[in-house]
Amino acid sequence: MKLLLTSSGLSDQAACDALAALSGRPLADQRVAVVPTAANVVDGDKGWLLADYAHVQRAGFAALDIVDVSALEPAVWRPRIAAADVLVVTGGDTTHLLRWLRRSGLADALPGLLRDRVYVGISAGSMVTGPHLRLSQSPQPEPDDSRGLGLVDFLVVPHLDSPWFPAAAEDAVRAAVTGLAHRTFALADGGAVVVDGTDVRVVGTGRHLDLAGGAGPR
Repeated sequence: MKLLLTSSGLSDQAACDALAALSGRPLADQRVAVVPTAANVVDGDKGWLLADYAHVQRAGFAALDIVDVSALEPAVWRPRIAAADVLVVTGGDTTHLLRWLRRSGLADALPGLLRDRVYVGISAGSMVTGPHLRLSQSPQPEPDDSRGLGLVDFLVVPHLDSPWFPAAAEDAVRAAVTGLAHRTFALADGGAVVVDGTDVRVVGTGRHLDLAGGAGPR
């Protein structure tokens, strides 16, 4: 399985290069489908979502589709997702996103789709790939529905050091992961975790934290 789990999408050339390497061919030869579902319930200005779209467009894909799985029937979204080589899942509300990934059926379809496609997560789209949502700042779901997609066995905290996300300050992250069993990557905007089978590494700009399970303030 191949994933590129980012804080701010394809905003950095290193992320674009890593995606091309994961895909095994130039982005100009590939089609991308963007799933913006996580943004639907976020209030206020959506300039950040337009920036995510712009970064994807500037990466130079052969074609770009937008596929909101909360607004489309499976008969509509399935062939459009299947036609893509890369699946980009954007940021927003992690709980809403995960609920609709499951409700739509995309969550069940992902393991099969990712046999020959690359998953790109942006912020919430990265967080939902892990074992659970306990580090998310979105309203928490019921305990029985707090598990993540489980595509990876670690957690991602986006927007490290961003003044817009106080919960992503280093001290706050270290406190939040205390007692959690899973390895956690906290990424500044511009950073990404590359997953290529069992190989896991961090690329991009800005600093990152790689915290072992149970790590906390020190």
